[in-house]
Amino acid sequence: MRRFILPFLVFFTFISESIFAHLIHIPFATEEQFYIPRFILIVVIFVTVYLNRTQGMLFGIVFGLLHDVVYIEVIGIYLFAYGFLAYLISKALIVLHRNAFIVLFLTILSIALLEFYVYGMNYLIGTTKMSLYNFTTLRLLPTLALNAVVAILIIYPLKKFLSKIKSEESEDIR
Repeated sequence: MRRFILPFLVFFTFISESIFAHLIHIPFATEEQFYIPRFILIVVIFVTVYLNRTQGMLFGIVFGLLHDVVYIEVIGIYLFAYGFLAYLISKALIVLHRNAFIVLFLTILSIALLEFYVYGMNYLIGTTKMSLYNFTTLRLLPTLALNAVVAILIIYPLKKFLSKIKSEESEDIR
C-alpha cells in the first residue's frame, strides 16, 4: 500500500496543475499574461533530488507522456523534456550540494529551460507566432514567479515526505 502513495501524489499533482490553470485567477495578473503551472515538473525534480534519479526520470517520462497525450497535439515534447531535465538535475547534483536554495535554483532553471524548449518547438513547427520579447515578458516571467512561489511553499513538506519514503525503502532492503 505504501508504494502507491508516491505515484498517487504525483498523479494528484498532475490533476491539480490543470485545475489550477482553469479555476484559479491571480488578481494582479493582466489579461495578456500567461501563468503556466509546472507543478508536475517541480515534483519530478524533488523526487529526483530527494529520492533517486531513476524514479525521478521514470515519473518524468510517464507524466511527460501523459501531459503530451492529454494537452497537446505533438507527442514527445514533454515526454523528452521532463525525463531529460530530471537526468540533468541528477548530474548537476553530483557537483552541487542538496540544500534548499540550490534545489530551488535548479527547479526554477529547469522550468525556464522547459519554457524555452516548448516555445522553441512551437515556434519551429509554426503553432506560435509570439515574439521572443512577448514570450519572456508575458509568459516566461509570470510562469517563473508562480512556480517559484509554489516550489518555495512545498519544498520542505515534500522533502520530509520523500526522505521518509527513502528511509522506509532502505529499511525494507535490509
